[in-house]
Amino acid sequence: MLLEPSNKWYWQYDCAGQFIVIQLSDGLAMSCHLDKRNMNNLCKGRINFCAEDSSYYYYFLEALKDLDFCVPEKVQIALNAVTSLRFQKVKMPQSWFFDYQNAETSFSTGDIITLSLRGAQIQFVVLEADERVSTCMLLEDAIKLSDMKTLTKFDVIRVMNDRVQLQQTVSKQLTDDSFSYVQILA
Repeated sequence: MLLEPSNKWYWQYDCAGQFIVIQLSDGLAMSCHLDKRNMNNLCKGRINFCAEDSSYYYYFLEALKDLDFCVPEKVQIALNAVTSLRFQKVKMPQSWFFDYQNAETSFSTGDIITLSLRGAQIQFVVLEADERVSTCMLLEDAIKLSDMKTLTKFDVIRVMNDRVQLQQTVSKQLTDDSFSYVQILA
């Protein structure tokens, strides 16, 4: 079942668990992966889920529609992506973990990309990008970058675009199919 955003949705910081919880309608709540050490200072008190957040939510769902995730996983990915996009601290790029790609491609929010780690292709979704750097969220369970650094599902990393390989780009224009996809899942 696809969750439809409403004006009742909001984020709240959980002091005990030290992470963000998104309160959904009908008493549902979801713990988001973003923890206190990676959070900017914007999440104080109750923060409403706004129209821009809803747009990003649907945009990420559209980007994920052809991937092999079930609907609840896609919803979880989209909500974690919106949460990270809104509350993630800006980090310095950590490109050195990933193999160089000889590609001159520009990336944008929602693009499904891979980063090559010692020959293995690791799947991410682009949260935001400019002409030099992309902020990416891991879509796989966990990867070990080094002896001291591991990324788990929904962790965010910034990398230079010369490390990124485009797997699937999200259509920049929503088509009739995009809206039927959302309606079919409802």
